[in-house]
Amino acid sequence: MLDEILQQGHLVLIEDYQFQDGNGSKDKFLIVISRNDEYAYIIHTLTTSQNKMNLPSDNFGCSVVGNIPYFFIQKEVELGKNKFSFAKDTFVFFRNNVRRENLSSFLKYNKKNLILKEKLSNAFLKRLLKCMLKSDFIDLDIEKELISIKEQL
Repeated sequence: MLDEILQQGHLVLIEDYQFQDGNGSKDKFLIVISRNDEYAYIIHTLTTSQNKMNLPSDNFGCSVVGNIPYFFIQKEVELGKNKFSFAKDTFVFFRNNVRRENLSSFLKYNKKNLILKEKLSNAFLKRLLKCMLKSDFIDLDIEKELISIKEQL
């Protein structure tokens, strides 16, 4: 089951995602940047439709405002062959949500709670990685690996 869902470029919805700090659960998206037999390099998307910082939201893709890179996706823009789109304008920020995660950590989820929403293109992943690597908040332990993944796309 994990082999089918956790593939490079997959946009996955986790229903009832369990937060690491133990403070409840809610539905959450993740993007699989890459994976091997042991780990998945993922973005637990810090998506929000709330533009509390009044960030520019004119252009699809990467923007940097005040040293904060973010990836903007307009509502109803189809992201791939499955024609998935977010219902609201969506901002993806890069903080401690970019990580290398052991595949076994996903075993706690019932397979019906892991839902493949879209297969993102390599071009989309490359744009996302390029934006992500502008962040000062990326864990230095995996930054080199992410650069290598971007170069292989």
